[in-house]
Amino acid sequence: MQLEILTLCREARYNGQVLDVAGAFDIFATPRVPLIVPVCWLAGRVRFERIEEGPHQLKIMVIDADGRPVVPEITEDVSVQFGRDLPTVCKAFAIQFTQFVLPNLGEYAVKVAIDRISLASIPIYVLPVK
Repeated sequence: MQLEILTLCREARYNGQVLDVAGAFDIFATPRVPLIVPVCWLAGRVRFERIEEGPHQLKIMVIDADGRPVVPEITEDVSVQFGRDLPTVCKAFAIQFTQFVLPNLGEYAVKVAIDRISLASIPIYVLPVK
């Protein structure tokens, strides 16, 4: 399995076949903290090989620089099925965060694992406005 896309963005939609992503970003500039983001999305796409067919568990964490969670951990069961004679298949996700709170300036991370195997980590930076 390989994570092909992972990004925080202004908007994301997944209809079961197509993942639409708009306005990808990783930096917030703010005059004060805590920073409260009214709405943002996390979009991702994982490619599975035929040998990985079956049930899996997706886990997403957003943590601060000390490894403490800033939102509740997200877990989701994922069923990987091959309906056609293809060597790989993709599963995507679009998760909406509302009232996303980043309490301090600094670096945060979004971490993604499947079946307790870490696939990726992307940074989020909260910086003071200059």
